[in-house]
Amino acid sequence: MKKSFSFVQFVCVLLACTALVSIAIALYVNHLTRALEKETFMALQEFAAQDAKQIEMQVTEDLNLLSAIASSIAVLPDANEEELLELLQVERKQNHFKNMEFIRPDGTAQLDNGKTLDLSKGKNFNRTLKGTAGISSRETDLVDGTSILVEMVPIWYRDKVIGVLAGTHYTLEFAKTLDMQAFGGNGYSLLVEADGDKVVESFHKNAVSGLYNIFDTPDDPDHKLRDQVLKDFSARKSGIVKYHSKQRGTLYVSYQPININDWYIICVVPEKFVIQVTQSFVTLLPVLCLLIALAAFLLGCYIWHVWPALKEHLSKPEA
Repeated sequence: MKKSFSFVQFVCVLLACTALVSIAIALYVNHLTRALEKETFMALQEFAAQDAKQIEMQVTEDLNLLSAIASSIAVLPDANEEELLELLQVERKQNHFKNMEFIRPDGTAQLDNGKTLDLSKGKNFNRTLKGTAGISSRETDLVDGTSILVEMVPIWYRDKVIGVLAGTHYTLEFAKTLDMQAFGGNGYSLLVEADGDKVVESFHKNAVSGLYNIFDTPDDPDHKLRDQVLKDFSARKSGIVKYHSKQRGTLYVSYQPININDWYIICVVPEKFVIQVTQSFVTLLPVLCLLIALAAFLLGCYIWHVWPALKEHLSKPEA
């Protein structure tokens, strides 16, 4: 005897279909999350590369400019202190340096504001006196105590270094260059040395302020972040890590070496701003499943309601 298809069986089929659809949606959301994370990694690496290029270009342009001014100073016929001071003042105003300095071989620095400093023991000065132009690490201005970066070039005359020309910038000026507007303005960048010491900090609302070294964060007492990236820093490798901060939640941290000293660009974006689209979809997933189940239930109730009449109609022999 052939068994009839009961309502219970029909409901079971509908529930099974609902479960399959829900699983399919969940798998799709998981795939979407992974795809978006991969895209995030690529975007962060691209932003880090762009910031690295901007910093390199800015420093290169400054050093080329200083070299051109140094060449002008080298050919001045017996320039006295007043003439040299006037030249420094004019160049500072035109080229937006905080200060400019002419440093004699003995380390005596003549500033454009008339003050003098002894830089004879300065690492950056002694390197430049040997003929290598470059930029310093983060320094404290001996005049006003502000944080600065000092760019220095040798002054050559007949294949001999006769002095050093320096130009200083507030670190804040470099921070503006690193003002990353990624992820709706929620990402930020900073410039560090290979040991984690900050060169240019970020003043972004999401950044941690008041730290000299990025690995001294109070929410990372076990130094998990440091252990993850220090090896790459030492090897001058780029990379990206997903860091779980106790105070700020999960963060995406991308790092990129630049061709200046041993500096690194760090780009940081809180995860919550990265996965907003995915989170919205995941939030709607239970609602979507519930609607599918409700639709299946209403359809089942309707079929249950019309089933006796439909069964009677189907069981009648054709006339």
